[in-house]
Amino acid sequence: MKADIVIEIPKNSKIKYEKENGKLRVDRILYGAMNYPANYGYFENTLDWDGDPLDALVISDQEFLPNCIVPVRIIGAMKMIDAGETDTKIITVVDVDPRFNNINKLGDLNKNILLEFKDFFENYKNLQNKKVEILGFEDISFAIKELQESKNLYKKYSNLKKDKFIKTMRKEYPNKYK
Repeated sequence: MKADIVIEIPKNSKIKYEKENGKLRVDRILYGAMNYPANYGYFENTLDWDGDPLDALVISDQEFLPNCIVPVRIIGAMKMIDAGETDTKIITVVDVDPRFNNINKLGDLNKNILLEFKDFFENYKNLQNKKVEILGFEDISFAIKELQESKNLYKKYSNLKKDKFIKTMRKEYPNKYK
């Protein structure tokens, strides 16, 4: 399945940006010596269980600028819990680079790429004393269901502020939270 991702953090960076009044503002810099192992972004008009848009990792050998839109193919997902909230990462590959034409599912990737993703997300908040739990990797059908679910959540709950959304979701869907 093809989609567009808005990039937040370029591959090999540790700087998190947020859009403010049409401009990019540095939101935070990762603690420690770790850099993002892939371009990191989100699907527009979605809401994940953490109250933010659904996250995506974009596999490419290029580092994309923050706030640019990248055409991708969805190839799977990484299930994780961050601060007690379900925080799925959809795994994608850039769709406009012929070097990635043969990658259509997680099994087409070198296993080390997924191990790097797992290691990064398990450890990138260690110096903040925050726990992240990786629950495993899932196939394309799971990823597409997550995307559709997050679009439905956006349609139904995008009018709520983040804290109200999470409070409501914890009551209605307690299995999505720890």
